[in-house]
Amino acid sequence: KREITKSNKLILVFVFIIGFISGSLAMEFALTGLESATHITIVYSSEKASWMTIAYTNFLNYWESNNPDEEISITMHPYGSSDSMIGILNGEIFPTIWSPASSIWLPFLNTKWGELKVTENLIINISSAVRLIYSPIVIATWEAFNETHNIKSLEDVRKLNLDPNVNVRMGHTDPRLSNSGFMTTVMAVSAASGVISENLSMNDLTDLENQQWLKEFESSAVMYGKSTGFLARYMKNSGPEALNIAFLYENLISDISTTSVGGKVIGIYPEEGTLYSDHPFCILNGAWITDKQREVANSFLKFLRRTETIITAMEYGFRPINSSIPLDPNIFNYQTNGIAYNLTIPEMKVPNDGNVLLKIPDLWLLSKSNS
Repeated sequence: KREITKSNKLILVFVFIIGFISGSLAMEFALTGLESATHITIVYSSEKASWMTIAYTNFLNYWESNNPDEEISITMHPYGSSDSMIGILNGEIFPTIWSPASSIWLPFLNTKWGELKVTENLIINISSAVRLIYSPIVIATWEAFNETHNIKSLEDVRKLNLDPNVNVRMGHTDPRLSNSGFMTTVMAVSAASGVISENLSMNDLTDLENQQWLKEFESSAVMYGKSTGFLARYMKNSGPEALNIAFLYENLISDISTTSVGGKVIGIYPEEGTLYSDHPFCILNGAWITDKQREVANSFLKFLRRTETIITAMEYGFRPINSSIPLDPNIFNYQTNGIAYNLTIPEMKVPNDGNVLLKIPDLWLLSKSNS
């Protein structure tokens, strides 16, 4: 958590000094000044935590320079996309701005909010969410492992699992808890059925041949976590003997590629295509948000839209949605960071059928490895 602005930190120091000298009345008086600050809470998916920390710090400096007489404070809280949605629905967290890993979660939140018999959508206009960066799901593997097995697709992973001479140890996150695991399962269903992902139907999910394909695809899984970042760090620190294939966001490959204990990690862009995490930012339509908080939140989103802010996201392996911002070839460099400059594979879309989306985790439960 980061809650207090730099100016407020100085005030707090002063408060404690005054409190010791003059007693509780002075303390109470000084804290009243802090309560006048406008406070917003930003809940965001954990894989962009490094970028959000930089953006937060730069925004506070920007705000203080342009609004010296207006105190604000911001709580920054990284969460898994599913966990944050559940926290909002259960009344455990009250974000001003919500940014899950993918737009796929926005209609989920509105649907579940409506089931609670709340009269208005929590996200008034999904299409107006601020989308600035994206990161595709890739097959992460070790360069030496791939030199032997030449993985190019999800189908190649399934075939490797069936080879008794290859010890595949795969990992992806739990699709009930994590965006990357959910997207990986959608990609796998599309590969199993040969149907374009947005056109997947309930028939594709109940097809016995497709279910068998998924069981074979999942058969080498040794772990299903709730955090994609943790999965990447586990791969980095534990080496190929623990995990030799994982489904990660592309930006995480650049984090671990050349610092891993087992050699170099590279990203494979599956021939069938991949889903993009587009990290939308939404100011929620919550009764807990005041007009002043909404004003500060809009200022923060306007700051995120600045080209220089988006460029800082690129430094952490995120691609800008604005194609006029050129990619940095030193970052998107297969030789140095294990990620490609150009994306040449198809972009998949989430299924149009909401019932299919809701049943994806159930299909995974039916197919998952029990290792």
